[in-house]
Amino acid sequence: MPLLRIKHYSWIRILVVAVIIGIVAALTSIIFDIALLTYMRYVLGSIVGYKPPIPELGELEENFKPIRNWYLIPVVVAIGGFISGLIAYSLAPEAEGDGTDTAIAAFHRFNGVIRRRVPVIKLVSNIFTIGSGGSAGREGPMAQIGAGIGSAVADLLHLGTRIRRIALAAGMGAGLGTIFKAPLGGALFGAEALYKRDFETEALVPAIIASVVGYSIFGFFTGYRHVIPIPSVIFSSPLELVFYAVLGIVAGIFGILYAKSFYFIQNLFKEFKLPKYIKPALGGLLTGSIGLLFPQILEVGYGWITTFIHGKYPLMYLGTWVFSESWYVISLTLLVLAVLKILATSLTVGSGGSGGVFAPGLFIGASIGASLGIAFTNLFPTLISNPDSFIISMVVIGMMAFFGGVSKSPIAVIVMVSEMTGSYELLAPSMLATTLAYLVTGKHTIYSEQVPSREDSPAHVYDYIVLRKVRVKDVMRKDIPVLSPETSPSEALSIMALHTLRGLPVVKDSKVVGMVSYEDLKIKVDPDDMDRIKVGDVMTKKLVVTYPDETVYDAFNRMLEYDVAQLPVIDRDSGKFIGLITRKDVRRAYDVLLSRQMK
Repeated sequence: MPLLRIKHYSWIRILVVAVIIGIVAALTSIIFDIALLTYMRYVLGSIVGYKPPIPELGELEENFKPIRNWYLIPVVVAIGGFISGLIAYSLAPEAEGDGTDTAIAAFHRFNGVIRRRVPVIKLVSNIFTIGSGGSAGREGPMAQIGAGIGSAVADLLHLGTRIRRIALAAGMGAGLGTIFKAPLGGALFGAEALYKRDFETEALVPAIIASVVGYSIFGFFTGYRHVIPIPSVIFSSPLELVFYAVLGIVAGIFGILYAKSFYFIQNLFKEFKLPKYIKPALGGLLTGSIGLLFPQILEVGYGWITTFIHGKYPLMYLGTWVFSESWYVISLTLLVLAVLKILATSLTVGSGGSGGVFAPGLFIGASIGASLGIAFTNLFPTLISNPDSFIISMVVIGMMAFFGGVSKSPIAVIVMVSEMTGSYELLAPSMLATTLAYLVTGKHTIYSEQVPSREDSPAHVYDYIVLRKVRVKDVMRKDIPVLSPETSPSEALSIMALHTLRGLPVVKDSKVVGMVSYEDLKIKVDPDDMDRIKVGDVMTKKLVVTYPDETVYDAFNRMLEYDVAQLPVIDRDSGKFIGLITRKDVRRAYDVLLSRQMK
């Protein structure tokens, strides 16, 4: 809970900053998109002869021509890794690897500061990584680029550390919302991805504004169509929830494999006694070697997700595409692709290559979903009413479940993938699968810089220092009216209204025997009985209390744990009621500490 209050003029400044961030993020995304596609067409298209599928409806058959110079794939990917590493490590070492994690670290540990050169270096180095076929995404880099834009704008306007952090998170959301064409999902991600089980609530409104502005401008130049268009799908049978639940569990298991593999290979490369800029070249060489047999694992992979959605699952043999008629061969191949994409992404990004882990995560989830969807429709044909629609749903929900679980950002990813595909009808099964994946992944996350909650973040350490330095006795209310067990509900409601309280202690012989809330009286008591029964008949007897010598931090945590808005304060020795502390009183802890410092 933020204790540092935002003044009206501060909000105006933050919103102005959000608009500027959105504009710059959009222009950067346009440049990035054009440059990356141009470079990719030249290197993979003209030199290698490999044309990755384009994520557009009706353009699939053209993508399965033989790869002319397939044997050059490892060389081209290695050269791209080398150039990317040379640029990043020479000019801005923090631009290597996945950008989202670096932005998260800047928020928590570096006062929201990202050097101004980083967005430019990140953009250029990422073009060489992905454009040459490296298994990485644009979204992680755009999150870091957007975060860098937010940090730079706040610095140029001299807005201070706190607003700089908010601007950084808003920039993350704008970067993702713009490049994904998912403004709401991107904004949620900017607020959610910082923590494993919390939100940066103050960043949400600025992130939404920045993301909407960025999306609107980017879409004006590139079109507002979905990034991964899919045919219309519906969720029509509750029985299918069983299959989606299995998908969520399997996606969670693969998520653990993704996180463990990525950091294992990253640590392995750190131990290699090689120049840092050589390591991405080695990672690229190994990635390209996998791409000789499975070129589907190269580059971002959005086009391949589209082919899965449209029921095409090609294999590769010496540069020629081969199609299997056997469903179990196809299903197994898709699982193999998921594992190889995990390995390829770990090699590309874990070696120090500049690229994101988000888009590869969507490919992995889509492969898992397609594999299980094909298996389920063949093993249980009588339980699935529309096999084609079901497989498409499994692909889309596989993306959500896999990355929503391993990124610890389930809400943002569900919304984001829904916006990317237009699959809003699948919200119910996607919520089930993604929640299960989130639970299965547990403590494992692809973003190592995430912290559990705001309490654990250095960015909010002062908020919680305040709560630990102030005692309950310093903020509690002593002049609180009390009720007796014999008080009528109507009289109790009148007292609450007079003193603007949502609950009051019930006291007998100076000791608290219960608590009664406004909700208790309005819900549990029939209007005709307001003057017939007594408060003692409806009060809560299971008491949650605090003591005057406890810290406000302890009292507040107890309120959160038991979901109550106030606690009676009890004398430790006598057990007598001496006051009440509410959530509003908790907010006064900052004022109490400030007044002490001014004396």
